[in-house]
Parts: sequence; C-alpha cells; structure tokens
Amino acid sequence: MPSVLLTGANGFVAVTILQTLLDKGYNVVGTVRSKSKSNYLRDKFAKFVDEGKLAFVVVQDIAVLGAFDEVLRANKFDAVNILRWDGRRNSTDAKRDMLDPAIKGTAGILESVSMLAPSVKRVVITATFGNIMNIPKGDWPRKVYTEEDWNPITFDEQALSHPIMAYVAGKVGAERAAWDFVKEKKPHFTITTLCPPRVFGPPEQELKSLKNLNTSTTDIFDVFSGASEPRFTTWAWVDVRDLAQAPVLAVAIADYIWEHYPERAVAKSVKKGSPGKLYPDAGVFQVDNSKSIRDLGLTYKHDFGTMLRDTLKKLEELKAEGK
Repeated sequence: MPSVLLTGANGFVAVTILQTLLDKGYNVVGTVRSKSKSNYLRDKFAKFVDEGKLAFVVVQDIAVLGAFDEVLRANKFDAVNILRWDGRRNSTDAKRDMLDPAIKGTAGILESVSMLAPSVKRVVITATFGNIMNIPKGDWPRKVYTEEDWNPITFDEQALSHPIMAYVAGKVGAERAAWDFVKEKKPHFTITTLCPPRVFGPPEQELKSLKNLNTSTTDIFDVFSGASEPRFTTWAWVDVRDLAQAPVLAVAIADYIWEHYPERAVAKSVKKGSPGKLYPDAGVFQVDNSKSIRDLGLTYKHDFGTMLRDTLKKLEELKAEGK
C-alpha cells in the first residue's frame, strides 16, 4: 500500500486524518516535536503500530533547514501531508514563532522532498480559509469567495501588529511560498492546498484536561458548560471528518443545546444569544467549494446538527473520564 508522511501528527485535525489514512490501508510515518507527543498515539493506534503500518519520528523544529531530511532519506513515500502549523498565538516574537515556522517550514520541506524523495507523487498542504478571506471586509454581503481569492495582508507592520495577524500572514506566506516553489523549481510532484475555514468536530487528539481543548472545540464547550455566549470568527465551517465547507452560525450551537440537552442548559445557564437571529440583516459572504467536489471528490456527510451531536457526546465522555 502507498506510504504517507504526515507532519504534526498529534494535532486536532491531524489525528482524524491519521485515522482516515490508516482505515484506508495507508502506511503512515507521523512527525511529532518530541517522543512524548507520540505516546498517546502509539496507544490509540496500537494495532497499526504492531502491524508495522504506523511509525513516528521526532522533528523538533520544522523551521530548521533540512529538518525533514532524515525521515525522507529513511523511507520511500508516495505522498507528503503537511498539516498547518498553528504556532504560539500568545507569542511575544511573532516573526520567530509565527511567520518563520510556517513559511520557512513549508519551503524547507518542499525543497527536501524535491531533492531526497523521488518517489513522492503528491504533496498536500492543509492551509486555512484565512489565506482566502479579506479580513478587513468582514461579512462582505454578496461576496463569493473562491480559490482565486487571496488575503491581501502585507508582511510588514500589519503582520506583526497582533499574534492573530501574524498567524494569518504566516499561513498566507506559506501557501504563496509553495506555489512559487512549483513555478520556479517545477518539481516531480504535484501540490494540492486545502483551505478549510473554522474546523469543528469530535476531538480525538490527546487531552489531559478539557482546559486544553483546541480553540474551535473550546468555543463549543464554553457554551455547553455555560461559561460564555455563542461566538464565532467566520461564517464558514467544516467538520473535521469531512474538511468540507458549509455555513456555520454560532448562535445555532446554543439553540441545539437547549433543544437536545434542556436539563443541562438550565443547570449550566447556557446563554441563548439571539435565537432565530442567524445572519446580520445585510447578509454575509458565501463560499464556493465546488472545486473540492469536482477535483477531489469530497462529499458532505456531516451537517451542523450531526457535528454538534458527535462533538458534545465526545465532550461528555471526556468529562466522565475526569478530564
């Protein structure tokens, strides 16, 4: 079966991708930043580890030139899946912690694959909808975003003005670096970039405490536990199991909890926000994801209600485990 290199294998999105690859029969080598980061995954996927279908290697700093050389030399991969690097959003050095790992890390691994991995046929880069969205335009009624759109953020004072802006600039810079690499080097492999918006769904990554949930799941759990009102950062979302785009409404989270968990909603004083008030009166932007269906054959299996049902069930299980 084909062999895949999966970078950042212990993250929220990565663990679900890892499960999917293994279920489809792929052999996978996952990279983590320290050996301890792989312990949970070795236990979770023990069957595949024992069968020799899953292994892990340590890549401490992806921004270092040649960081992936050793693993590329030691294996014969058919594909490389580069997961988005979220960086340290509380960083005091945005260039070091946000821009460099994203841009240099992406450019570095592409260079290494080009030189050391002739068997690789495709590189898949999971980027973010932030690469496409024009953030200052906000809701931008009647705008339809497509793959032709680019976030116009600049890589100077604007990128360094705030950790979130640095995160977005790093992701934009990384994708631009990838396409520049293809144009200039004309490598032996093809590149596919995925730009998912807000990613929701059941968390399968290692969680020692519910205080350590990924950001998007925290948004749901905070409503579920009565800690905050519904909030959102974009009008588009994707189920982690689909990585397919669909409209999302933060208010709908609270409505769902009150409908399906009424006793908990009362006990936790879950805040309803503005029931029935789903979109701003002026409307919001739309997302055209037809290319993902046409070119990749992606299907939409998880609607908003299914995603919430499965996520809340997982959160209840984690709570019962004492997390």
